[in-house]
Amino acid sequence: MSQSMPTAKIGRLTISRLISGSNLISPNMHARDLLYLNALASHYNTERKVIETLQTCEACGINAIVLKNHNFKNMRLSRYWEEFGGTLKWIADVITTDIDKYEELLVEHLELGASAVYLWGGASDTWYFQKQPGKIIRAFEIMKKYKVPVGIGAHRLEPIVFCEKEGLKPDFYIKTLHHDRYWSAHPKENRRYMEMFEKESPRHDQYHDNMFCHNAEETVAFMQTVKVPWIAFKIMAAGAIPPQEGFQFAFDSGADFLCVGMFDFQVREDAALARQAIAGARNRKRPWATSG
Repeated sequence: MSQSMPTAKIGRLTISRLISGSNLISPNMHARDLLYLNALASHYNTERKVIETLQTCEACGINAIVLKNHNFKNMRLSRYWEEFGGTLKWIADVITTDIDKYEELLVEHLELGASAVYLWGGASDTWYFQKQPGKIIRAFEIMKKYKVPVGIGAHRLEPIVFCEKEGLKPDFYIKTLHHDRYWSAHPKENRRYMEMFEKESPRHDQYHDNMFCHNAEETVAFMQTVKVPWIAFKIMAAGAIPPQEGFQFAFDSGADFLCVGMFDFQVREDAALARQAIAGARNRKRPWATSG
């Protein structure tokens, strides 16, 4: 029997407040120094297992997933919709830092069946750091041509602040959010803007694929001023924070949706925890995005 999940709108789409991520089927495990994990995920998440996972998401009321075009290239993912009658809507993460190739890649995702698109956080972070934020605007204008819900992604807060100051009106933001109270978090004084896009350090007090939201307090405070729906991702710091804790922190802090990578055996528990966290977020200061 299918279960329900609270929903809200991004543009014209009604999306479940828990969204499936796709790093675990990429695989991109953010495994820190656990070198075997990507190979383990690759062997576990076969084509059939991935389809079963998506079907379990449907049964738990999850109706959306974030995907990249390489997910379709690495496995015959289109079979989920074409052969198995899948109903999940997918939100396209268009990954490139080459603005001149952006539209071609965007169209490729739309032709595969994407229902919404967003600018990859790695691009917005990088362009802002390189003092080329005009490329964020250009990518946004390209996306808006295609009449689907459009988002801006970021790991850093600065690109979101820039978009708000420039008056861009995306249908959603997709921004990382997690606290730093976990063992592998490196000290605040050692955190650098571009560290997640650079070579990882062997030192425990430096970045090593271990942190995705450098400034949770600032993010939460700024997002209280933002009216655009917010999809929070990396809410468990790639597995360093228990889901119950990460879910509640994100919804309490103002997130409207959570994007969470899940193996098949995690989906039902995570869906139940998401429903509990939504019901428990009674004192959040940021208004919820409009219910779907």
